[in-house]
Amino acid sequence: MQMARRMVPFAAAAALCAFSLLPTATAAAASSLPPADCSESRINSRTVSLTCTSRPATQQWRYRVLCSGGWFDTEAYGNIVTGNGTSTAVCPAGSFAEAHGWFVT
Repeated sequence: MQMARRMVPFAAAAALCAFSLLPTATAAAASSLPPADCSESRINSRTVSLTCTSRPATQQWRYRVLCSGGWFDTEAYGNIVTGNGTSTAVCPAGSFAEAHGWFVT
């Protein structure tokens, strides 16, 4: 019983620390397959881009791609584009970009 009393402060502290590590809420981005006016290009094994030519002038978007390789999988995001343009995503060293990515608004 005495051991259990000693563990309560530690358990409470651990729970508080774990709670503080939770991610904060952010606005969810909508992801989809690239629209018909967009074309994907592979620059090299780690770098891919998406070029769109008929986006609304005020729409902000970027390209998201899955990166695989090594002991990890991650995602890479391209630069944010407003309207028409090209968003380029670069995967970390030691990984490669999957064949197709997503259009993110």
